[in-house]
Amino acid sequence: METRQLVKLGFLAKRFNFSARRDRSNSRRISMSFPETIKLLQFRAAYNLPVHAGIETGIFDRHGFALETDYTPGSLYISQTLKEGRCDIGHTGADDIIADVENDNRSDLFIFMGLHGGLFSLVGAPDCTSIDSLLSRSIGVDAKTSGFALVLERMLHARGFARDDYELIEVGGWESRYLALLEGKISATLLTEPFVDNARRAGCNLLMSDFEMIPSYQGTCGATSRRWAERQPDRLIRYIRAYVEATQWCFASPNRQACLDILARHYDIHGRAAGFTLDALLDPEHGLYPKAALNLSGVTAALELRAELGYLARPIPSVEKYVDLAYYNKAMAIGE
Repeated sequence: METRQLVKLGFLAKRFNFSARRDRSNSRRISMSFPETIKLLQFRAAYNLPVHAGIETGIFDRHGFALETDYTPGSLYISQTLKEGRCDIGHTGADDIIADVENDNRSDLFIFMGLHGGLFSLVGAPDCTSIDSLLSRSIGVDAKTSGFALVLERMLHARGFARDDYELIEVGGWESRYLALLEGKISATLLTEPFVDNARRAGCNLLMSDFEMIPSYQGTCGATSRRWAERQPDRLIRYIRAYVEATQWCFASPNRQACLDILARHYDIHGRAAGFTLDALLDPEHGLYPKAALNLSGVTAALELRAELGYLARPIPSVEKYVDLAYYNKAMAIGE
């Protein structure tokens, strides 16, 4: 059986002026055997490896649903699309879900699993060789008041920068920021693979990694709306099981070459760059979470960071306002 994977980048590019390449290996593949479909919205990044692996190995098929994947121009689009019911699941920053819940009293979004702690690095233009060189420069971000931009701001403040010592410019997702950096529209930005390596080969400079900026943090997570989860609990549970199985498949050493082939097909990463990227994804300390277990202390760190920067009133709410692990626990048979 084959899984349906529809990447509607052309539509997103036209509507949002989002410059992204269509996944060349992603021809339309439709399985007529599955009445159930899950629509996933995610950023274009190498950490999507388990999603590609799950599709190409038939793991999602075996869990009884077809998966449709789209790439997003930015985090705000994921939150809005989830709330409008135009997608079922989003892989986005934990703080982006926190921000949406705080800023929209009608939001019913929540986090149900974790993907990784960040997997991002601060990359500077060729003439930006240190953090201090960012003084009076423009830094590209997805959104100014949510997500990884808050990690960046706290690091800059700790290094003695005042808020008027730099300018944050909202550019969009990883690929949009990567292109803006190469085009000289911004002086630095946060990037993930394959864009970090591509930027460095283009003469840009690696300034700092995510775990140097914040040691414990919940980066990308799985999120959905409470409305959809309550209507489709079994579908969400099966998605979690399938995603974890696909992630475990990626960590299995006999599948290393197959993972390298996936990175080559979907992200045009080859040779030593592919090996470096895969090693980063599978790093036991800073890479993908092998069982997609949410880092609750990392969510708390995101809340503390939001409060520290003045975006959340103290005392900070309990993580349960933004998290529901009942579906994950059921999927992994925890407590049974």
